[in-house]
Amino acid sequence: MNKTRLNCIRLTFCPIALVLSLLLLAHSAAAVEIFKETIEQQHVLDPGGTLSIHNADGAIRVYAGDGSEVRIQAIKRAYTSGRLKSIVVDVRATRKSITIETISPPKQGALSLSDRSGTVEYIVTVPRAIRITKLDLEKGELLVEGLRGGSATAHLVNGWLLARNCFGDLDLTIVNGRMDTAYDWWENTRFSVKLSSSHGNIRALIPSDASTRITARTETGRIANALEMQKVPGERIHALNFATESEPSSAFEINSISGDIRIEKTY
Repeated sequence: MNKTRLNCIRLTFCPIALVLSLLLLAHSAAAVEIFKETIEQQHVLDPGGTLSIHNADGAIRVYAGDGSEVRIQAIKRAYTSGRLKSIVVDVRATRKSITIETISPPKQGALSLSDRSGTVEYIVTVPRAIRITKLDLEKGELLVEGLRGGSATAHLVNGWLLARNCFGDLDLTIVNGRMDTAYDWWENTRFSVKLSSSHGNIRALIPSDASTRITARTETGRIANALEMQKVPGERIHALNFATESEPSSAFEINSISGDIRIEKTY
């Protein structure tokens, strides 16, 4: 076989081999099994009791409702059974406080081929007037919904943080990502909301009949406010301070370093 013919054969078969290799890799990726374990607990919490949750990767979703019980569902996921077992959900509960800690194995070096998979999704139902002293999530989604007279402090490093229909004191911060606070209706009770972001955008959805004072400031972003007409159309706004009525029952303090702030009407 001459050299020219050999080169032709190589040029013909190399793309075919490449395609076959890619198909095998795709099949292997699709065939990866995700191991899953669900942990469920139920605890009684006295009035004025507190809750704190720390999680590295996954989600924290807290729903406030009637009753004095705290229902905890933790869903662990990983690519291997060994990795799944090594992720520990540590719940310490008394009638005065409940603390939930996610304990993950230490990470190996950046070039390590060891399995570093693993997420935990928390779904927690709590009393409406609970005091949430800490919701701490490094990466993922964080939700607080339905507080009435209670309070919540939450911190998210990277992801999406949402507080919905919470008529209680909120202190929420994010580093990167997005933060939303939304109200589908309005209740004239006294509460305060503090929203802070380093690099993410903040959006507050508030009804037009809300009784509130809003102060907002961003260093390099911009502010859009649908509850109050801008005096100079098109002007880039970095700060505002206004009230919807003379003696508002609630207060919003919104601050961002480099992200935008949007105040929108729910209705």
